[in-house]
Order: sequence, then structure tokens, then C-alpha cells
Amino acid sequence: MKLHIGNEYDRLEAVLVHRPGAEVDRLTHANMRAFLFEDIPYLRRMQEEHDVFVGKMAACGIRAVYLEELLRDLLAQDSAVRRRVVQDICAAAQAPTAAADLLDERITSAERLLAILFAGLTQREYIELTGRSAAVSADPLEFVIPPIPNAYFSRDPAVVVRNAVISCKMHFMQRARETKLVRAVIEHHPEFAGHVLTYGGSEFPTEDRPFTIEGGDIIILNNEAVLVGASERTRSETIEVLAQKALDLNGVQRVYEIPIPTERLFMHLDTVFTVVDRGTVVWYPGVMEHLRHIMHYECGPAGGVVRKTDTRDLRTILSDEFGCAVQVIETGGGDAHYASREQRTDGTNVFAIAPRKVITYERNERTIAALERAGVECIQIQGGELVRGLGGPRCMTMPLRRVG
Repeated sequence: MKLHIGNEYDRLEAVLVHRPGAEVDRLTHANMRAFLFEDIPYLRRMQEEHDVFVGKMAACGIRAVYLEELLRDLLAQDSAVRRRVVQDICAAAQAPTAAADLLDERITSAERLLAILFAGLTQREYIELTGRSAAVSADPLEFVIPPIPNAYFSRDPAVVVRNAVISCKMHFMQRARETKLVRAVIEHHPEFAGHVLTYGGSEFPTEDRPFTIEGGDIIILNNEAVLVGASERTRSETIEVLAQKALDLNGVQRVYEIPIPTERLFMHLDTVFTVVDRGTVVWYPGVMEHLRHIMHYECGPAGGVVRKTDTRDLRTILSDEFGCAVQVIETGGGDAHYASREQRTDGTNVFAIAPRKVITYERNERTIAALERAGVECIQIQGGELVRGLGGPRCMTMPLRRVG
């Protein structure tokens, strides 16, 4: 597959997704907040909604590549990668002794291992699998390896910028495994042969935690300019490190740091701002109308990165980058009451699959009406269960290739 993403709105050809699985059924009232959920989704309906979402993309000629299928290939065919992934994940879960059992193909098939990588493994299940205790707890329901129920938000672990791949670093340790799994696929699966990670790869340990950055904070305006949100999940220090790499290796000439409130409701830049065409954006005015201290990174005259405060407001920056006056479509159609409601249900987090053509949750009626008045086609999907993780269609997708 030839990777290329030059902006947020050209026609989408291929995208990486993950169908919600048994990991979501691990959520309980007692643990859901620890796993970054505020409610417990109904898995079967969630899967039905996700299948419709992928089906609507397929009907538009978009190829959906499933992370779990790529991982299944790797686990079955590449013993070295299997060993590295298992040892890394068991070490992160502070269960290094479990690695030998998970690597023993007489105990754990590739299919069973794949399930464990997403849904985790309880003490009881470990005993049933191996015949002995992992000694992590007397509680049979305690996790030896925790699940990753946020994995269906495939936007965050990695981002393609132009023809380069950025491996992101999750803010919360509960999501760190998502990065490891996607990174293994990008680095080792034949589907991505010839591509390398230019930021955050396994050979760049200095670009790992605590330098956290998540894909929902990265928005590609054009071949030369990228917005990065300084948010709850992405540190300003990381943006500077990323900007250096992007400017050196990736053909990017300008990186803008956009500070947004460090609150869960606005966890990423793409929860309050998305692009639907050249010169046309959707934003939540409660945040985007009050931005201050936008930072601008560009190459210095003697090399290195120059970081300075940009004196322009965001509308002017966008107009300059798009080469035309920017058209702003407000979440909720400009009604503050409905903007607040539809911000909560990811009305801003629309996913452009072609110029002026987006996928969005049908429940965000006021935002949809505003988009349609602006000439944007809205493909609507149900989001009654998918939205419970606080993410929309853009959050659930990692674009791999767009063509202009």
C-alpha cells in the first residue's frame, strides 16, 4: 500500500479501523472510568453500528483495513515480532512471567493470543489457560493483562502525514498498548513494506513517554502546514520535538500549536475542529472563538526550529493556508444550547471522505443542517453505542491514502 495524506479532505482511498470486540465487554461500573469510559456500551449494537459505518465507506469505494486482521497475520507468520510484542506487553502489564506462556503455541494459538492482546486476561482465565496462578491477586477477576476498550478509536495511535508515519504516544497508560500494536503492524507487516516511522518508531526511545501526543490532535491543512493541538493528551514539549522531525524529514514547512482547554470534553483538537474541504471547517465556538497564544514553528536560517507566537488569529491563519477566505460552520448551527449538546455527542468530529462529503452521527441534527446549508453532503450513521466512548467518525479512523 502506498501511504499518502496531504490534507484532511481529498478523496479517501484506504483507512485503518478496528471493529469493537470483547475488550468492550470487560467494562463494568467499577472499572469503566479507569478505562476512560463514562458509560458501558452494548457491544452487539456497537458492532452493528461500526459495521454500518465501514459499509458506508465501502459503498463510496474506500478500502477499510482492519487492525486485528493485520495483527493476526503477524502473530501467525512472524515469530520474532510475536515474541517482541508479547514480551513488551507483558512487561508493561507488570506480568513478565506470563510472556513464556503466551509465546508457547501449545498453550496459546495465534487466534487466542490476538484475543488476549485486545481483551486482556484475568487471573481466572490465566489459570484455565496454563493450569497455574499468575500470582497477581487473590481476586480471580483481577486482570493479569488489562483490556484496551478504546482501541476502536484508531485515529490516536498513529498518523500519516504526507508519506511519513508518526507513531503517537498515549497520555494515559491504559491506551499505551494501542500504539505498540499499530507500530508493530506499520513496521513489520508486508502491507506497509517500504514505509518507515519517521517519529516515535522503536529505534527512537527518546521520542517515547513522557513526550505524549495523540492522533486526534494532528490536523493536516495542506502539504506544507500541520495544526497540532496542545490538549489534555498532547504536550507542548512534544509538539516542538515533532515539529523538528516534520520540518527536517517530511517536507512540512509550518507547524502550528493550537492550545485548547485541558478538559476531557475537549480531549483532542479534532473534538472541537475539523476540516471538510479546502477553506471550509467545522468548529465548536465555545472553544475556537477564544483561542490565545497560537505558536508557530518553522525552519530557522541556520537549521533547527524557530518557535514564536503567531500574531494572527486562527481564521487568518486558515485563510492564508487555504489560499481563500475560510468558511466556518459552527457546531449546533450557531445555537449555543444545541452546540453544547452536540459537542458532547461529537457533532464537530465529522470525517471527510471527499471534498464537502462527510460521515457524521445522525443524532447531531443541528450541525448536520448547518453543514448541508453550506453545501456539504452528510452521510449519517447511528452512534447510540459508538459515542459512549466519547468519539466520533474521525476518531474511529486512521486515513492511509487520499488522492486529489
